[in-house]
Amino acid sequence: MRKLKFFSFLFIVLIILFTLGAISVENKNTGPFISSIKSAIPLNIKNTLKKTLFSIPTLNKKVKRQELTIETLDARILELSKKVDHLLQEIQLTDIETKLIKSKSFNYKITSFKLPFLTRKEGDGKPTAYLGQNKDTVIVATGHGEFFSFKKNEIDSNILSLKKVKTNIKKLIKNSKFYSLGKIGIRDILLLDNKIYFSYIKEQQYGCYNTSIMVSNLDLSFFNFSEFFSYKDCVSQEIISKRYQSNLSIIHSGGRMHSFKDGKILFTTGYVGHYLAAQDKNSMFGKIISIDLNTKKYDFVALGSRNAQGLYYDFKNNVVVSTEHGPLGGDEINVNLNPDSDPVENYGWPISSYGKPQPTEPWLLKNPPLNSHDKHGFLEPIKYFVPSISISQIIKMPRTFNEEFINDFFIGTLGFKSQINEGDQSIHHIRFNDNFDKIIYEDVIKIGERIRDLIYIKEKKSVLMLLETVPAIAFLKITE
Repeated sequence: MRKLKFFSFLFIVLIILFTLGAISVENKNTGPFISSIKSAIPLNIKNTLKKTLFSIPTLNKKVKRQELTIETLDARILELSKKVDHLLQEIQLTDIETKLIKSKSFNYKITSFKLPFLTRKEGDGKPTAYLGQNKDTVIVATGHGEFFSFKKNEIDSNILSLKKVKTNIKKLIKNSKFYSLGKIGIRDILLLDNKIYFSYIKEQQYGCYNTSIMVSNLDLSFFNFSEFFSYKDCVSQEIISKRYQSNLSIIHSGGRMHSFKDGKILFTTGYVGHYLAAQDKNSMFGKIISIDLNTKKYDFVALGSRNAQGLYYDFKNNVVVSTEHGPLGGDEINVNLNPDSDPVENYGWPISSYGKPQPTEPWLLKNPPLNSHDKHGFLEPIKYFVPSISISQIIKMPRTFNEEFINDFFIGTLGFKSQINEGDQSIHHIRFNDNFDKIIYEDVIKIGERIRDLIYIKEKKSVLMLLETVPAIAFLKITE
């Protein structure tokens, strides 16, 4: 009987030691009872357990740490290897691919030049680059703040020469995440009146972000940027955790810019995971904003925006057309026929959306959006997409591209090649009626690459695309 009690006692002690050793190895949080027992065990016994009985779990933990370090270094090596070409003042793009694409109504030719940049996947979500133009030059700005230029007269040649433009960005933006892998970076560029503007995700306070704008004179020898537009309002992980029990969604930060009437520009801001801010007139998030270029005073043109990634202002018709990312489905094309109205138009997010909450959105799961917009006082999108097409930039196509085009627009999409039949990785061609209150024609041009940005080069009758999957600069022309 004594032997049985002894072995039972020994067995219990071993179980306790094993549990405490495992907890110690894994560094798990425990209750006060276990913590008191752990503190009572001498340090030399803990170390002996780790080196003997628990040596394998300890080694496994070290291996995991080393693997994480290796993954981080591999990503950094990849980034640096692709930047080797950037050390040169000029990059010669000679890797050309040409292909023909047929939509339901037209034939197109695509000529693409491969870029030595990181893809969005390699950059861990950072946009590859954005495009801008003036009379004779195209500017390419990478997501982490490098600027290049090339001349439009090179577009039909077999070589595209990207010349690097020096800047003072690193003196202004101190956040290391802007220059490394990850989603923080540039969100758009705009060339206007011999100036260049870029929007970016700014760390307004430590760990607290908004979307702001820098400006420089358009001097290709050096871009001397300074802050053009910012604001105190910012959103942090702490705010999102406290209010919504979810994650800061820095990727939904908007940032699109377009010229506007009366010496102003338009600017979009995303909701960045702060749902209630999109409907809050005291918040800068989830809005389309007009900014006076001289006074920098701003007004809201629209609110209730989730993440507008495409923006166009039609001067002739005084109409703002924008594209909007939905949650799980529900990407939108919105037409604001009254950009001067008071009260301003409301696109409904997060109260109304044709998309559904994602599993990672606990607040939205508890407060699912209503399908209808107009029944709840919001502007109905002129078109929405279920499933999503990961909608991006929108541009108006002039009759110089095709004489049949009147109120025709091209819209780029991101997404996945496996979902190209749903509309991903394509250009969506739409035509509005004269009143811009109805789409009267639709077509899809299947590109097969993520289209981050679009601009129209009227001198060459070409659509210039920034493709992220390769990545590449590509020119789209209509053929007979």
